[in-house]
Amino acid sequence: MWLAVGLNLGLLGYFKYAGFLVHNANSVLSRIGGKQFSRSTSHPATWNFFFTFQGSTYVSDVYYRRVSAQNSLLKFAMYKSFFPQLIAGPIVRYRDVADQISERMVTLELFASGVERFLIGLAKKVLIANTLAVPADALFALPIHEVSTVQAWLAIVCYTLQIYFDFSGYSDMAIGMAGCLDSSFWKTSTIHI
Repeated sequence: MWLAVGLNLGLLGYFKYAGFLVHNANSVLSRIGGKQFSRSTSHPATWNFFFTFQGSTYVSDVYYRRVSAQNSLLKFAMYKSFFPQLIAGPIVRYRDVADQISERMVTLELFASGVERFLIGLAKKVLIANTLAVPADALFALPIHEVSTVQAWLAIVCYTLQIYFDFSGYSDMAIGMAGCLDSSFWKTSTIHI
């Protein structure tokens, strides 16, 4: 278990900090006249930390016998890469979704409900949040001495609503996608934003 968790954290550390370390090493080496590292290693791909920690929770749940090991590579891959939840968080423990993965249920009616929820979220993001971003960005870009009280409040309200509808839209999109992939998700989902 410790080896698997260590490998997961090692990969996270490499992909998260390798570019930072290479950049700083190159800065030091350039000052002392040393040979610098290749630029291609200074910007490694971004590693999704949810992916790493989700793998670690699986290993610990199996190790401590909270759940049985998944015998199906396809079902394990579904848990490990369940992207609607993976990109938005939070980190889901394997024991919390093991039954849903094993007993997936997809019906046309519930799939349609997932698509509807996804489209509502997409509308919140594209039509409301992105529209509110335009005046908020324009007002925040003005020099502070040129901003009236009304403009400052307008910027604050636009930005507040932009952040709310951005988060709400992404949440609805993730919930809708999860509902499309596994309709039993609707039975356990109590998230309403």
